[in-house]
Amino acid sequence: MKNHFHKRFAAIIALAASFFLPALSHAEDVSEVVAKLQRKYDSITSIKADFDQEVSSKGMPAAKSSGKVWLKKPGKMRWDYEEPARDVIVSDGKTIWLYQPDLNQAIKSAASTGASSMATDFLSGIGKIEKEFIVLLSAAEGPNHVLTLTPKSEQQNLKKLVLEVGKKSSLVEKTIINDHFGNQTSVSFSNITLNSKIKDSLFKYAPPKGATIIKP
Repeated sequence: MKNHFHKRFAAIIALAASFFLPALSHAEDVSEVVAKLQRKYDSITSIKADFDQEVSSKGMPAAKSSGKVWLKKPGKMRWDYEEPARDVIVSDGKTIWLYQPDLNQAIKSAASTGASSMATDFLSGIGKIEKEFIVLLSAAEGPNHVLTLTPKSEQQNLKKLVLEVGKKSSLVEKTIINDHFGNQTSVSFSNITLNSKIKDSLFKYAPPKGATIIKP
């Protein structure tokens, strides 16, 4: 179970960042879809949503979890897991805390600003998709466009990122991260609220008294 947690952490960092168009016409190519997506997120100051996450690894059963997420420009995020464990991932844009209550253990590390965290960076207002990724648009007849993003420079925890973007909303409704070891993390978002007032204090974190602090 803890292996799943650490894979999930790497995926969130790769998201870490790490969200949320009419149907695709013949005249609408990948650049137009990306431009609409970028304009949408440039206009957003904050996002809050419910999420469902599934982490799959070769030879192991999929690990499912769910909870709530808050993102705020620039670079702030908080993931509160509610099922099956109440783990917490918090970043103020400079420091990332990961707390595991069942172990009373907190991992403290510096927030990444490289391409490996571009998914989260984009969602929280730092990144530019076409600057960091090669982008392909898949044919899709459903409600979402499907964008496949490959980093222009090799990243340790990110081989490929897939964004499912609402054709009408221009919001990322699902992200799928694949790493170099065959692990896949998918996160679906629902009940998305944009531009609500979120206090900066939500992104400040201090571990409980007596917690073991780990600094990689």
